[in-house]
Amino acid sequence: MRTPEYSDEVLVAAVAAAAAELGAPLTAGAYDAWQRGRDAAASPALLIRRFGSWNEACQRAGVPTNTTRSTSRRWSDDDVVAIVASYLRAPGSTGSFADYSAWAKEQEGVPSGATLRQRFPWAEVKGRAAAIPS
Repeated sequence: MRTPEYSDEVLVAAVAAAAAELGAPLTAGAYDAWQRGRDAAASPALLIRRFGSWNEACQRAGVPTNTTRSTSRRWSDDDVVAIVASYLRAPGSTGSFADYSAWAKEQEGVPSGATLRQRFPWAEVKGRAAAIPS
């Protein structure tokens, strides 16, 4: 299946539509739930890759965002990679993003799947983590 290509205008329109329906400030998590099942709406990960950040995507759409400090910088890049390495070594780990997200909910002091995705594509962080010697 081919991934659809979205123009910047279509991406921004989807953010604006989600905010109109859900209210503002619009979080990436709320948008993610809203966009599932809508063919004309891209994932928050694609928006972040395209515009550089969730806040920038919202700014382009004229949508207010939460101004509290992002938790994504609580962990350094090396911390995130080490945490994913721990997940990959955990008993029963499947190595999937969905499984990481479920695992993270059960752990103290690790980034959620959504926070992790703000930093890295899953394949990249998983590859970096797998390269760390046990």
